[in-house]
Amino acid sequence: MSERFDVAIAGGGPAGAAAALTLRSHAPQLGVVLLEAGNFRRPKAGEVLPAQAGPVLEQLGVRAAFDAAAFAPALATAAMWAQPERIERHSLFSAAGAGWHLDRARFDRLLIDEAAVRGCDVRTGRSVRAAEALPAGWRLTTACAATIDAQHLIWATGRSWRLARFLDARVRVHEERTAYIRTFETSAGDGTTVVEACPEGWWYTADLPAGRRVVACITDARTAREHGLGTPDGWRAAMNATKCLASSLGDDAVEIGAIVRPAGTVTLDPVCGPGWFAAGDTAFAADPLSSRGLLSAMRSGMFAAYATADSAAGRAAMSRARFAHHAAADFGAYRASHVHHYAQVGRFAETAFWQAPLSSAPRDAGRQLKASALVTPTGLEPVFSP
Repeated sequence: MSERFDVAIAGGGPAGAAAALTLRSHAPQLGVVLLEAGNFRRPKAGEVLPAQAGPVLEQLGVRAAFDAAAFAPALATAAMWAQPERIERHSLFSAAGAGWHLDRARFDRLLIDEAAVRGCDVRTGRSVRAAEALPAGWRLTTACAATIDAQHLIWATGRSWRLARFLDARVRVHEERTAYIRTFETSAGDGTTVVEACPEGWWYTADLPAGRRVVACITDARTAREHGLGTPDGWRAAMNATKCLASSLGDDAVEIGAIVRPAGTVTLDPVCGPGWFAAGDTAFAADPLSSRGLLSAMRSGMFAAYATADSAAGRAAMSRARFAHHAAADFGAYRASHVHHYAQVGRFAETAFWQAPLSSAPRDAGRQLKASALVTPTGLEPVFSP
């Protein structure tokens, strides 16, 4: 016998949690269940949440809990991008103030705990494996073979598109990028986020809580093979060759983990359909350079919640049209910005990585593409403007 809810949210990351929180405040009459595949125990690479996220946290009603978590401040950004010199920007001189270096697992847990307090039925360890269209809604089958019926579905499973074939959606790959990420224990943290363009791609490093630091190289598969970035020695050699990033890692740094994750631009077509809306990376997964990250994910989840509430109120066609229009405009703006920022790095124009533009004719990955969730250091404040 299936359980019944008004809204089911597949995915408990920032987009899914923001959708749940928004529904509880905007449409409290709707019964909401949130199904999250993980349990927030696996470590993640960590991210920088920009200061501009403050008003969004306020709107979601979680600012007090967030402040109590006492995440470390992100005090400065430094970039070697369009120019071969390091340019720094300190939060002291920013009207928005400092951002935060997050423990991602703790941040994600904070959001869904708040959703549970507000009345959302939160269930972890419940990945959604299949979706079946009903006369009025969807029947979801979870990993434990349990079924849940919901009139409306918000799909926010990150870079995992298992449900695409059930929702008659296609995954469009506009560029293929990979993040080669390593984390370290170090005493060298100073609250500075560093981005540096190099012939093999671009590098990123930022502090993590508890005296740790993340360092990542974003490149394409061919370049990664040529430079041996998939091996500890090749990765370390390339990192040591950077001009300003390597100095951010102290001499006492001890490596404690390494992961490889997809980091290219991917869109979903369509982003919504009868009874469902996609949010976060599921709808539009961006290159980490875009600085979209957590803030965009939360905003996307909020917008999906408003669209779902409109649909539940009898304005289904209008809500889908508006949602699709917003998604198209969002990607159009991203594409223009993405092309512009990559074009700024003219000094490496002859290398393979920098010659590969964002494709306007994306590869169709079909309806059954499955990819592991993106755990890359997104959420940067823009550091690549002239």
